[in-house]
Amino acid sequence: MKQYHPLTVAAKRPETRDSVRIALEVPAELQDEFSFQAGQHLPVSVKRDGKTLRRTYSICSVPGDWPLEIGVRVQAGGAFSEYAADELAVGDEILVMPPGGQFHAEPDAGKAKTYLGFAAGSGITPVLSIMATILRDEPDSRFALFYGNRRQSTTMFIDELFALKNRYPDRLQLQFVFSQEDQEFPIAAGRLDADKVRDLYTAFCRGTPADEAFVCGPDTMIDAVSAALVELGLPPEAVHSERFGVPRKTKGSAPEKAAETTGAAVTVVMDGHRKHFDMDPSDDNVVDAAAEHGIELPYSCKGGVCATCRCHVREGEVVMATNYGLEPWEVEAGFVLACQSRPVSAELVLDYDKT
Repeated sequence: MKQYHPLTVAAKRPETRDSVRIALEVPAELQDEFSFQAGQHLPVSVKRDGKTLRRTYSICSVPGDWPLEIGVRVQAGGAFSEYAADELAVGDEILVMPPGGQFHAEPDAGKAKTYLGFAAGSGITPVLSIMATILRDEPDSRFALFYGNRRQSTTMFIDELFALKNRYPDRLQLQFVFSQEDQEFPIAAGRLDADKVRDLYTAFCRGTPADEAFVCGPDTMIDAVSAALVELGLPPEAVHSERFGVPRKTKGSAPEKAAETTGAAVTVVMDGHRKHFDMDPSDDNVVDAAAEHGIELPYSCKGGVCATCRCHVREGEVVMATNYGLEPWEVEAGFVLACQSRPVSAELVLDYDKT
């Protein structure tokens, strides 16, 4: 099972007035453990005022480059992001878990493909890593990025995006869309919704069908953009998406599987060791129930997004309230998100060592 490690802040600089880029030094003896695929994220943890704050941030640097870099958008009232912006300093240590996540690219130098990227706000962070890696490692592939923001002053990584454009002028296409700034051309104004995706695809992708798309942003944007791309002809399996933040609950939302949860004797396998505790029918999820018995299980967002709590059901059965972090094949193989899981069997064995 992955563990948190203390990493030192090697550099910190503002990206915009409400975002920062943080570089984390990874010791040589941990670099194999912290190797990553472009698009993956890092769970981070700090203690503030006696409370543990855990968040997950996407890596914006490219595989093979050290130190690791993450982008943090500062949210009003966001305990971790405000700490990261205002107090975290070069030389400080924070706890970081090795990279994870299924939203990533697997470049192949022999490929010659056309990729699309749709990002909104801080959703650019993993897409930047994916795009830069593909352009570096697939010399015959092209990438078109459509990046939505309120205005140019809130656009993260804009200098780096233009630097990439200068480095790969014939293979990278950039199109910015601003929702709160007047634009000369209507296609560059508004939000990245389904209609805008259709307009952008018609204007910039005519005659060059896309092979794959990477989409990252808030949940409503993800749904609209992904559906529009499928409607335009991309196979569903070629549209890769990742939500940032915890998706909003909607009226009528329900667990994926309708079933009455039960009390259960739970066994957790971690690092070859077994730990046991009992869950009551009233317990919300495995992670919180374990914590009540003094057992700390890995988690970060608790919203079913980051998959830090991913584990395998070795025995028994659970129902998940939400799943945004697992691919269909993982669910079919028996993987679940512990922060969203409640037992529907009298006994439950969860394996955190299986990958």
